[in-house]
Parts: sequence; structure tokens; C-alpha cells
Amino acid sequence: MDVEKHNLAQIDRLNQRGGRTLSIVDLIEDGTITAEMAGFCWLAVAGGDSFLTGAVPGGAGKTTLMATLLGFLPPGEAIVTVSDRAVVESALAGRPRPPAVVLAHEIGSGSWFGYIWGRTAADFFRLTAKGLRCVSCLHADSPRQTREQLTSLGVREEDLNRVRLQLYMRMERKTGRILRRTRSLHYPGGGARRTLYRWESDGDEFRQELKRAAMLQLLAGALETDAGQAGKLWEDATERLRRWGNGGVQRFADVRSRVLEAYADWEGRI
Repeated sequence: MDVEKHNLAQIDRLNQRGGRTLSIVDLIEDGTITAEMAGFCWLAVAGGDSFLTGAVPGGAGKTTLMATLLGFLPPGEAIVTVSDRAVVESALAGRPRPPAVVLAHEIGSGSWFGYIWGRTAADFFRLTAKGLRCVSCLHADSPRQTREQLTSLGVREEDLNRVRLQLYMRMERKTGRILRRTRSLHYPGGGARRTLYRWESDGDEFRQELKRAAMLQLLAGALETDAGQAGKLWEDATERLRRWGNGGVQRFADVRSRVLEAYADWEGRI
């Protein structure tokens, strides 16, 4: 199987808005997320983290953000979309084996393709204990709401805790246009889930909630390296994202090609 071709097809199926599939560079250019925040997410994904995106209202961009983060997957890691419960059961039985991403389009009670609920959702998160990466989105605005919703479905605390990277979206109408912003970015550290960045509506700006030195320690843990190396990688990832935007590299497949080039350059460092 051509993993790259397969993955791009799976990600394209997440496109709910029509037109071309948006990339992380598109979101940076639109102000949805900063290059620095995206760079942190890239390295968290590079380190193997599962992730969730969320927003209570529909249309806020949680699925689009989730899709763009899938563009950061390490080379050779195949996406397995949960088309029905049998996919989760097969993964629990050991197929596929890590590294692989098990993708649910949404944690919701609808009967649409890729949606999971109830026991299937609980078993989906059990896959994190088997070394599989789990990725999905849901209607929640915070880690607290996520925990309340998922534990009510039978998701175990220890399984949810292994979904380390969580981002939540906000949609607002301002001066005649709709803003879609990453309202907060969360990552565990020191025994608790920390808020790293938060969007402030007044001024339309992102505020860093945790000191950079502390965030470097979080990345160092994710990448199994030291803070100095984590800092260099974060700076490199951030600069690449900015450079691609300035150079007009925006189409998803083109950004993905550049991501793969970065992984080749980082060989031996991640």
C-alpha cells in the first residue's frame, strides 16, 4: 500500500466544506492558529501523541483543524478510519499494529460515516494502551467538558489521559466576518493538564499561558530528548511553517511533502 496516497485520501474524506482540503498553512494565514502553536503540535505529533479537537457549535472548524494536524504524521504511519465497530474490534485484536493512526471522524451519536458513540467510543480510547494513536473531534469547549462527556460514555480515565494533545475552537462574528480561532491548546505536565495558549477575543490575539522553558520541558518529554534539542526543533518547525506561508506553499499535498522533507532532515534527532 502507498501509505502517503492512502492517508491523503482518508484526510480528504474529512473535508466538509467543499473545495480543496485546507492545510495548516492555510489556518496560520487565516489567523486560526499561530506558527509557533502549530510547531508545538507538530512536534507533539512527531513524538507519537494522540489528539482531540473540539468545539460545541458546528462549523467552528474542529474537523478542519484535526485534518491539518494529521498532516504532521511521521512518514509511514497509516491512517485507519473507523468506518464501523468492526474496525475498533480488529484493532483491539492487534490489527493494525503500531505505528498506526485510528481515526474517528467525530465522537457523536449520529449515524454518519466515521462517527462513534457509546461502547465503541470507550473501546476506541482503549486502543491508546496498545500503542496506537487515536485521533478524533467532539462537541466540547474544554478538557473538563471532554472528560465529562467521554466518561459518561464509559471511557476510562487512564485511556483518556493518554490523549495528551487537546485543542478547542471558537467561532465569532466580528466586523462582518467570521473568525475561527483555536481558543485554547492543552498538554499535560506536572501531573495535570496545562493550558499552553489561550485566544483573547479582545484584540484577536493569542496569549501564552505557560513559560517557554516549561513548554520546552514538555516537548523534551514527548520527543525523549533534552530541552535544548527540543527548542531547536521547535524553532525549526515554526520557521519552516512561516517560510512555507511566505513562499505560497499552501495546498495540503504540497505542505505534506515539505513535512516529509523536514522529517528527513531531522533523522536521528526525533
